[in-house]
Amino acid sequence: ISCDKDDSGIIDPSIPFYQSLAVEYNVTQHVTRIGANFNKKDKEGANLRLPEKGILFNGEIPTFLGMGYYMYMLSKPGLIPVTFTFNRWKNQVYTNQVSINDVLPIGIPDTFLTIHNQKMTIINWEGAPIGEDEFIQVHLTYNGGVYDTNIDLEGTRNIAFHFSNLTSATKGILYLSRVKKLPLQESNGNAGGNIQVSYVQNKEIEFK
Repeated sequence: ISCDKDDSGIIDPSIPFYQSLAVEYNVTQHVTRIGANFNKKDKEGANLRLPEKGILFNGEIPTFLGMGYYMYMLSKPGLIPVTFTFNRWKNQVYTNQVSINDVLPIGIPDTFLTIHNQKMTIINWEGAPIGEDEFIQVHLTYNGGVYDTNIDLEGTRNIAFHFSNLTSATKGILYLSRVKKLPLQESNGNAGGNIQVSYVQNKEIEFK
């Protein structure tokens, strides 16, 4: 995803911006990762770069990456509540808040130590089954590759996946996430948007 050449500062204030907001709580690393992206009119609209201080995370100016799903990013130590402050125009300010209490915990069992190569692996996670507007994600990083899969079937208590390691890597880092999709608390006009809040654990895993 790349940034459109539209200058958000000169777009008619009557045109609303779609807000995509995200907070990831990595409880293993004890870090909060915050992201945001803005689109002209609706979800399918052009990606936008806001004027300076157009978006603040807990009063701080985030880093503008200009690429990726969330073009604005900031990482902070701890598992902290987050307030997004979107300054659209002089008197148009929209505030949305997130905390770790907005998503249920998920855990990787202590007994889960290996991922099978070229055959099925099943993770029976610790914590509640998948709830409404939730999904569970497996993200695996290793020397030479990345693997992702997710499941959103409500009531499910495990995730099964078929991993093929075509490298010489013998271990990797498994990230297991519960992601809750929330509505905005304050929308810019009728553009809408969404908030995703994630509870993440990670651990080193061997490949067999």
